[in-house]
Amino acid sequence: IWPDTTVVEGVLRTHIYGLRKALGDGAAGTRYVTSVAGRGYCFVAPVVRRAAAPTTAANPNAWKFPHGLPPCLARMAGRDEAVRTLTAQLLERRFVTVLGPGGIGKTTVAVAAGHALLDPFEGAVRFVELGSLTDPAWVAPTVASMLGVPIQSEDALEHLQAFLQDKRVLLVLDNCEHVVDAASRLAERLFLHAPLVHVLTTSREALRVEGEHVHRLGPLETPIEASGMDAETVQSFPAVQVFLERAAASGWSGDLIDEDVPIVVETCRRLDGVALAIELAASFVGQWGLQGMAAVLDDRLRLLLQRGRRTAPPRQQTLHALMTWSYDRLSEHERVVLRRLSVFVGTFSLEAAKVITLERGDSEESLLDVLNEVAAKSLLSTTVDDGAIVYRLLETTRVYALERLAESGELDATSSRHAQLFVERVLRAADLGNVRAALKWSFSSPAGSAVGVRLAATAARMFLELGLMSECQSSCRRALDVIDAANSGTLEVSLLEAFAVSAMFSKGNGDDVRGALIRGVELSRASGAEDHEVWLLGHLNSFLVRRGDFTEALEVAERSEVPARLATSAGQIRSKWMLAFSHHLCGNQTTAEEHAEGARRLETAPGEAQSALIGRSRGFFNHSHVATLARTQWLRGKADRALAAARSIVRGVPALRHPFEKSSALLMCEGIFVWCGELAEAERVIDTLSELVERYSLGSQRGAAMALRGELLVRTDRPQEGCELLRTAAAMQKVERNASFVSVYAGALAEGLAATGAPLEALRTIERAIGEAERRGAAFNLPELQRVRAVLMVSQVPVDEPAVDDAFSAAIELARHQGALAWELRATTSFARERLRRGGRARDILRDVAAVYARFNEGLETPDLRLARDLLEQRVGR
Repeated sequence: IWPDTTVVEGVLRTHIYGLRKALGDGAAGTRYVTSVAGRGYCFVAPVVRRAAAPTTAANPNAWKFPHGLPPCLARMAGRDEAVRTLTAQLLERRFVTVLGPGGIGKTTVAVAAGHALLDPFEGAVRFVELGSLTDPAWVAPTVASMLGVPIQSEDALEHLQAFLQDKRVLLVLDNCEHVVDAASRLAERLFLHAPLVHVLTTSREALRVEGEHVHRLGPLETPIEASGMDAETVQSFPAVQVFLERAAASGWSGDLIDEDVPIVVETCRRLDGVALAIELAASFVGQWGLQGMAAVLDDRLRLLLQRGRRTAPPRQQTLHALMTWSYDRLSEHERVVLRRLSVFVGTFSLEAAKVITLERGDSEESLLDVLNEVAAKSLLSTTVDDGAIVYRLLETTRVYALERLAESGELDATSSRHAQLFVERVLRAADLGNVRAALKWSFSSPAGSAVGVRLAATAARMFLELGLMSECQSSCRRALDVIDAANSGTLEVSLLEAFAVSAMFSKGNGDDVRGALIRGVELSRASGAEDHEVWLLGHLNSFLVRRGDFTEALEVAERSEVPARLATSAGQIRSKWMLAFSHHLCGNQTTAEEHAEGARRLETAPGEAQSALIGRSRGFFNHSHVATLARTQWLRGKADRALAAARSIVRGVPALRHPFEKSSALLMCEGIFVWCGELAEAERVIDTLSELVERYSLGSQRGAAMALRGELLVRTDRPQEGCELLRTAAAMQKVERNASFVSVYAGALAEGLAATGAPLEALRTIERAIGEAERRGAAFNLPELQRVRAVLMVSQVPVDEPAVDDAFSAAIELARHQGALAWELRATTSFARERLRRGGRARDILRDVAAVYARFNEGLETPDLRLARDLLEQRVGR
């Protein structure tokens, strides 16, 4: 085709484009060339082999009447195996019903099977469309008319049977559900008394007669989720193939790219792999593109009304018509049940269905009968989960039935029952869709505000466990806006707590969070709910720490001791950990260790304390608390224990349920790995933290994660990159109002600036950090900041040696006062190196280093102790 041409990607695309244009590819929905994953460009137009029709003399089984089969689709994605199975079943068993809900593709498959069997039946295939019949009495006459059988009496079926007694023919009876009794009698009669006749029926409910074999047609295979899939991989799924073909037919000329994959996958998934629904959704793409189509999909009733192929039967041209066709053929009781069930999103149990549908005096047995009938008509799917039957409406069916529910005037009453149902149960992740729907109704209807308040409080814990911070914050805020005096108290406290926690992690540390926590503490104290009071004081303490108000945070922790004396063991443990954390941050390491050890003793106590922990204290922040102990241990000179604890916490993070507990634990642990020189481990922790922050939209911790990475880059000899990240993180944390470790990051920035040749700016930065730490009460790393300042002062010209000595002495003295042996060793070693550089007397200088070093009995291979030991051994050797 292209002689003397190197066929590269650009040339290939150009010629394929020209070929498509010449053929009119895509015009009126016709496709000739398409891209198939794993195969490349393929010719997909139907190829028909024509042969001379046998004469009646040569083939007495052939009739002058046409077979009536509609033309096959040009390409039938994902149904080839179904057609092969169906043709084999028909040849072997003679009578098969293709069963499935409306729009699933039953007629398409049956027509393809009919075409495939034209040769085996020597052309004796007859397609009879029953969907247009309004009277079951016309079933047999219609089939007889299609076969050319004259009807000379009222018993058309008798004549039909006699005519077909010795003839081999395949009858395809399409859309039997609305005339199911008459179609069943005809199919059974022919199966039993016309042994050469084969019958293929399509229906939304089984015919349930002698000889029938059911072939249940499932939805088109659809990716469960888009994660990890590229454009080529996703096109191997039949649902996606149908979507892309119909999109191209609608005028969309684009190629699927990796960025589009989530939209296409979500569309196919939400439409349950139903072919007609997918085709109708894709038909919007040519006009509005993929993003516009996704917006239309959110307006699902609009999709129901979208018109499909003009050549399709009227009831199949829109989903709405298709649903109406099925709905109109239900009994009144079945319609009522179907309408009321439409408030469920996803699966539901029989018990839940009873709550929603039954009125006083209704029989539970009658409901079960109705559910079975509706399921038999393919309007309701059933599966078995953990030994129990669960039900589910296809999304298209649910949206249609919900419209009918609104028209019936029962929407508010049924939605209220639905919302109340989820108020009164322990919620799981599987209930998420129903809870969202119930909350949406509750806060949009005047009749729903009271139940919405209770549901928001019930749902808050589930939202938090699933990491849906913004959603939790929003629903709690709406509930608090409409809560009345009758519901204030415990219910309001629960909402305030959930709002504050979720808002802290999704929005940042705003004044609205502080106000909610203070209000919650006041309500708890007024009602004598000591455990609630301690717990809310704990959240307030965390809030103040994140704001960088360490002195006030310590005051709140100390306030918790009063209600903790009257609280359960869980409240006492919470208070102890709060005190440990606050004293650690304020630089009181000896006191911090005492409180942490006290909390651990309470945790390991038998009986009530242990069960209380399992119930709540262990549920939210226990790993962060253990990290507090580990950090204090390192500062106290117990590096091996601190490192072992940090590694244990990191190993346990994947098993934690709360994203913010995971992130808090990782934030607290990362510094221990840096202090111990385990920089590769620190980098892994930062990678995991960053992934959590992005996955769960923990916006308030994005700056912290970035700052940790910047600090690590400075430590690993990439100061320029590190300084850039640290500056960006500082700006982000101002927006987030998160200043919990601002002095740590400022110290790292100062060291990075010094390493990039900006000693003056580095010194100014560290001095600002020291001033900020003293103002906020963030003394836990103040000895280290003082040490870094002294080191940076040495680089100034001329060196002010007395000022340098004072700075080092201040760092050492502060470390001793805090009980921070690790900082004391680091400052003492740095001071000794500076004095030795000046030529001071080694023995006197190193006496102080040796004295501090001798107080360590673990962590001897950590960087600080190796540095001190090397300094001592080198000088002794000389």
